[in-house]
Amino acid sequence: MLTWVEKYRPKKLRDVAGNPSSIESLAKWAEEWKSGIPKNRTILLYGPAGTGKTSAAYALASELNYDCIELNASDTRTQDIINRIVGSAAMQDTLDPSYERKLIILDEVDGIHGKFDYGGLAALKKWVKESLQPIILIANNPWSLPREFRALTLMVGFKKIDQRSILKVLMHICTKEGIETDEKVLKMIATNANGDLRSAINDLQALTEGKKKLALRDVDALTMRDSELKIFDTLIRIFKTTSADRAREAVWESGEDADTILKWLVENAPREYEDASDLARAFERLSRADVFMGRIMRRQDWDLLPYAINAMSAGVALAKQHKYSKFVRYQYPQIFTLYAQTRKAREVMDSIAEKISRKNHCSKKDAKAEYFPMLKIVLNNSAEMGSQLASELELDLEEIQFFIKEERLAKNIYSQANEISAERIRASTTKVKQFSLGEF
Repeated sequence: MLTWVEKYRPKKLRDVAGNPSSIESLAKWAEEWKSGIPKNRTILLYGPAGTGKTSAAYALASELNYDCIELNASDTRTQDIINRIVGSAAMQDTLDPSYERKLIILDEVDGIHGKFDYGGLAALKKWVKESLQPIILIANNPWSLPREFRALTLMVGFKKIDQRSILKVLMHICTKEGIETDEKVLKMIATNANGDLRSAINDLQALTEGKKKLALRDVDALTMRDSELKIFDTLIRIFKTTSADRAREAVWESGEDADTILKWLVENAPREYEDASDLARAFERLSRADVFMGRIMRRQDWDLLPYAINAMSAGVALAKQHKYSKFVRYQYPQIFTLYAQTRKAREVMDSIAEKISRKNHCSKKDAKAEYFPMLKIVLNNSAEMGSQLASELELDLEEIQFFIKEERLAKNIYSQANEISAERIRASTTKVKQFSLGEF
């Protein structure tokens, strides 16, 4: 199933939401190519995530019917790869007026550096200057690129999308998908997105999964589960990108502890990576991150944290060799559910151990090791003796059920134990009265 971001990606520049002046600059640059090679052969679209940069690039290609050559951020943007893919397309030209131009699109260009992309930026610089075909570069942070590189491009900035434009897109999607809702609900989603249209569309798709009606209470959960949504955003940024820097930033900017993010990644990697080799590499990196986290916890050596984060973020992002555009409904880690289920059992165990240690003057550890096995045997095999012990230890029904799985037997012993305790109290009260009367 396609994500709605992909499904409703605009086909015309006029349909791109927000940033009208930026869209106009892009259209003007494209128009110049119709009459020859313009001064700036390359345009650099930059700005925050979810502001329409990539959508604008593909809308332009669709509108002008250009053959699109795409090179996403990856661990294979070396000099050779850039020259082979970008160079071969950039140098194609023809005098035939019916010839279809090629549009070269490089996303996350600010991530081209490091050992994975050796020589890539230098090679790209050559084609930015000499290309016979239009090139669109896309970046979140263009200032990380060398000044001389930026000077070769026409820089066009994209700002956060206004709430009204986001709302219009959400209403359009709801109409197309047959989702019943009202403007107030969609306004909450638009506001929560903070200018990120992609985030707003992803939230809408997640909230309406499996239903055709979106109520205000559903969106209330959006605010209530803000932390969970931040996790979702972090997962998307790690799983979808192939930029090591972007992946690392996703973890550092999430506000969540690394161990929590690691558990979410382990749970959802099989849902995201369909290729067995991609998944195997991802789990190898996650395993490495887990080793580092274990050492951090045991030794309190927090200097190892950057290594753990690098393995779980950049490592997982660069593990894939395939592009995954599908919508994935990320799942809450099962291990958290298991913790929640076992936490109650641990609390009951501690309560029983505390009662045993108080009665028998032993440690709770010894109570669990030595008395628990005996209690289980007695309670399951002798209702009479079990009732006496339960009364003596003042066990409640939940504590008795910890040892006895048969509900009827557990309730029977609990009832008898209460009767024994009540009888003991009555007997004690009678003795006190007799003693008091005897004083006179």
